[in-house]
Amino acid sequence: MKATRILLILFQLTLLMPLFGQDVRVLHKKEIKTVRSHFGETASIEQVQIPDDNESLNEYMYPGDCLYNVKVADEIQAYLFSTRTKGRYDYFDYSIIYSKALTVQAVIITVYRSTHGAAICQKKWLSQFNGYTGGELKLGSDIDAVSGGTLSASSIVEDIRRCHLFMSAFLITD
Repeated sequence: MKATRILLILFQLTLLMPLFGQDVRVLHKKEIKTVRSHFGETASIEQVQIPDDNESLNEYMYPGDCLYNVKVADEIQAYLFSTRTKGRYDYFDYSIIYSKALTVQAVIITVYRSTHGAAICQKKWLSQFNGYTGGELKLGSDIDAVSGGTLSASSIVEDIRRCHLFMSAFLITD
């Protein structure tokens, strides 16, 4: 257990080495685990510097948003976008793994702070976003509602649309 935790910390530190001089966010263990389950143990995750002077990006970007390239053998395989949105009372943190074609491959709730609505953290419920490629996304028709988590579910559904718009704008300007 301790050895695994130490390796995880060392892995995170090696990923962050090239980023000194800019704001750095430490990856959550759920993000690392999900990336490795999709792309293998050799996958690396590198934070991308998002230009703060681009109006088309700033329109869709929130404070604290972080973008990462997921690489295997030094080739980008996917993107990891980490953000947060508000539930009924508290913000919760989550990440989206996008394919290079901007198809959602996974959504991960990394930190859920509220005592209500935690049903949205279930992998089965989150898997409804897999395959999303942009466009309308409505709770109750495209995504099943969840009992006790209506506000959190509504919030993440709307925010995933915002994230997709950001990713589309980022790839156009990249």
